[in-house]
Amino acid sequence: MAMRALKQHKMKKIGLSIGLAMGVLMTIPAAQAENGRLLATGGATQIEGSAGGGIVPWALISGYGTEDEIGGTAFLTNVRVPNYDLVSTGLAIGIYDRVELSYAHQRLNLDSTVLSGLGIGAISLNQDIFGAKVKVVGDAIFAQNSLLPQISVGVQYKRNTDYDFVPKAIGAASSSGTDFYVAATKVFLGGLAGRNVLLNGTVRMSKANQMGLLGFGSTTDNNYHPTFEGSVGVFLDPANTWLIGAEYRGMHDNKLAGGALKQDAYKDAYVAYIPNKRFALVAAYADLGNLPDTTTPSLNSKKHGVYLSGQFSF
Repeated sequence: MAMRALKQHKMKKIGLSIGLAMGVLMTIPAAQAENGRLLATGGATQIEGSAGGGIVPWALISGYGTEDEIGGTAFLTNVRVPNYDLVSTGLAIGIYDRVELSYAHQRLNLDSTVLSGLGIGAISLNQDIFGAKVKVVGDAIFAQNSLLPQISVGVQYKRNTDYDFVPKAIGAASSSGTDFYVAATKVFLGGLAGRNVLLNGTVRMSKANQMGLLGFGSTTDNNYHPTFEGSVGVFLDPANTWLIGAEYRGMHDNKLAGGALKQDAYKDAYVAYIPNKRFALVAAYADLGNLPDTTTPSLNSKKHGVYLSGQFSF
């Protein structure tokens, strides 16, 4: 009962913080950005809170604010695969189309079977992610006569608030960690049969296990490792209302539980609907690779499921 009350208190605090921040965003006149950047050039919201696709941060700055405006977004994402249910909520502020500040809270619900072999029943793992991104050079779409993409550098500081429940028990080295990444994004106008094409590549340095939901590093490998992430998207109409594509996110296996619990790449195939600058909806078929499952002989199981995310821009 005490644990349930504590979790309810945490959720109330998170909800209040998001509500207050959304209220602040809605009071900023400059954030309206009605006539500046083109539709979809703020991206969707990546599952860790940064502007991007579903699982990969892009070089784009969140919102639709131009170089003399402030924009913002709030998002809700749900990913469901067998035995796992991930909910991510948060917001981001784009400042003068140059700097992005973001916050996301992730809650991963595990059913009572997935870790039963470790004597652990149903449980929730929570993580806070604070992000910052800076556009360094280039422009994703407006520099139409140049092949130079928009290039941004970013950081994501992650704090696992349930480290002692599972991550520590399976050999994670730390409850917190920081990811560093460089992303390059370019939109080629009329690039495929007259349709606009988006390409993105991201290189990340990280110690995270399953994005940090299973802690950071391990007792045998607590070093940073580079991984590659990529996205491709094709706009189906001239107004950039519909976007289809795919993403890949490499993962380094830190050999949790002495190597028994493996980690491999995430992938998805997505469709995004962006009817206006206020709302975006993304649906995807997600492949999260190996996730812990002590009901199987290998202690891992391939997990596939559905990704759904809604974003509101201010």
